[in-house]
Amino acid sequence: MSYEVLARKKRPRTFDQVVGQRPITQALQNAIATERVAHAYLFAGPRGVGKTSVARILAKALNCQNGPTPQPCDQCASCREIREGIAIDVLEIDGASNRGIDEIRELRESVKYLPSKNKYKVYIIDEVHMLTDQAFNALLKTLEEPPPHVIFIFATTEPHKIPLTILSRCQRYNFRRIPSTDIVEQLQKIAGEENVEISDTSLHLIAREAEGSMRDAQSLLDQVLSFSGSQVSDPDVGEVLGVVDRQILQEIIRALGEGDPARLLQIIESVHNYGYDLKEFCGELTRLMRDCLVLKVFPQAKERAGLLDLPEEEVSRLLPEVDKFSREELHAYFRALLTAHDEVARSSFPRLVLEMTLTKLARRKPILSIQDVLEKLQAMEARLAGGEPVSLPPRKGPATLPAPSQATSERQIPEEDQEEQEELPSEASAGGKEETPVASEAEPEEEHADSSPNFGSAWKEFVLFAKKKKPPFASLLEHGQPLVLNDTVLEIGYPEKSFYSERMQEADNRALLRSLAEEFFKKSIKVRVKGLGGQGPYGNGPGSGEREINKKLSLRDKQEEALNHPLVREAVNIFGGRVVEIKNL
Repeated sequence: MSYEVLARKKRPRTFDQVVGQRPITQALQNAIATERVAHAYLFAGPRGVGKTSVARILAKALNCQNGPTPQPCDQCASCREIREGIAIDVLEIDGASNRGIDEIRELRESVKYLPSKNKYKVYIIDEVHMLTDQAFNALLKTLEEPPPHVIFIFATTEPHKIPLTILSRCQRYNFRRIPSTDIVEQLQKIAGEENVEISDTSLHLIAREAEGSMRDAQSLLDQVLSFSGSQVSDPDVGEVLGVVDRQILQEIIRALGEGDPARLLQIIESVHNYGYDLKEFCGELTRLMRDCLVLKVFPQAKERAGLLDLPEEEVSRLLPEVDKFSREELHAYFRALLTAHDEVARSSFPRLVLEMTLTKLARRKPILSIQDVLEKLQAMEARLAGGEPVSLPPRKGPATLPAPSQATSERQIPEEDQEEQEELPSEASAGGKEETPVASEAEPEEEHADSSPNFGSAWKEFVLFAKKKKPPFASLLEHGQPLVLNDTVLEIGYPEKSFYSERMQEADNRALLRSLAEEFFKKSIKVRVKGLGGQGPYGNGPGSGEREINKKLSLRDKQEEALNHPLVREAVNIFGGRVVEIKNL
């Protein structure tokens, strides 16, 4: 006698044996019990979830010698003939090979005749979406008003391809994917009936690969049994199915927790040499990172029920490793691996992409939580509202940003600008005191006192000219204070340690200032940028009696300086937002 595969041998024979489709089987049983059986049904859903099996069971329930009954006996002649596929009055038609109008015309003629032996004639059309439009049109009238002894049952994996005129004439039932826990339970039952020794870890692995299909799970189990016999080991299952060893994935999680890039490179080397598909490997690692996040959120088994498709043995090994990570780190790792999965799929060097991603993640840089960022922003907002100077704590960890004075002192300055740079006040003076700028010995004192009679109007016209030429640069000029403006010198003052002072001290901006000044005044002119110590941008510079030298920074300038703080810029990057104007503070 030829061998019968498990998918056929263990096919459900009654409604109670159907796994994972309880709402559908209950509805059909109730319809039979209350004599509300429809003339046409549509069973839609993924492959291997029980559509055809339920159609056969429904045919048995309608034609059983004890029925119609919600519980077919599966022992009478009618039930046995339907189970074996030899019933005269139950016709199973393959929609893919009988898709033309001629076949539907024959079907339409045959429905007129009464059943030969049973109470109902049942037509089961599998993959009904493969029928042509002409075939569907020929079936419309018969489907809408069939003889009382005819029942149509359609099965399809692609219901969106069926015309709406057909859908409206059927009762539709959507079959869902079977949960992994139900598949594992059914496989355990089959293994016991077949006297097979196999671990729960292997059964979970088979269930994951089946992706909600009971038929696929039974076929994979059959394949494993052909390789291993009645004694199945976990390595055998991984080798037969060609899936990644779970211990390798757990070893990567452990190496990430310990920040060991050398170990990660060794693991990728072994994975590559073994011949695993790196795209599939990265995908499995991404799914495992999601499982780690679930374990972090729900450490108790009762809380995470139904959220994980992992055996308890693997969960117990993962829990100590998960404690090494914060939720923010797990989120960041998941996003990085998800991006790497797409890059590995497209790249000509998938191994390099995966190696670079994992070694970067192994650096374990501290990640600032969103709650911490919000608290710091709220504290800064409170200080701004009270008019107090902003004083934010330094960042933790090795990634501390250099102070503005540090960044300025380390900046490379072209030789032609070194003369002006030497004239700037030092920000690293002892005790951190701010000093009033002192004129260089090389520059005459008259330059600070002598300015053009049209000092104010010339400056305003120059700012307007800059707006037309370089609008972003003009905003820097608007926050500056003209100190000297005559035929040979243009000197602008900014508060020391301010954002605008740092920007104007950059070589590119000073070169642009000189270029605009020479273009506007049509002569060679020397430009200088001075620090004003504690003075504001609207203080009283030499040559102008309309402004006060010691006036404090305006609230708007405080806001703008705070918004350009490195911590605020980091918050903008975290939230993916943008800086807008703050009003009514």
